[in-house]
Amino acid sequence: MKKNLVLSILLLSLFFSTEMKADTSECKRFDFKCKSKKFIDETKEFQKKGLDQGKEQIQKTTDQIKKISPLKKK
Repeated sequence: MKKNLVLSILLLSLFFSTEMKADTSECKRFDFKCKSKKFIDETKEFQKKGLDQGKEQIQKTTDQIKKISPLKKK
């Protein structure tokens, strides 16, 4: 019983001592709603940036392929 209590307290203290990836100046320490919203917004922004980079890479690759072996038109 005491081991479970000590383990529970230890896990809770670790959980609350580690902060989420949100900026603490915008969100209060235990404001999980604000922190999760900020995390989601950062994730969306990162995905948009990756999508734009992927589109650019595909365009460059297709241009390079066209230069190497142009299609013969009939």
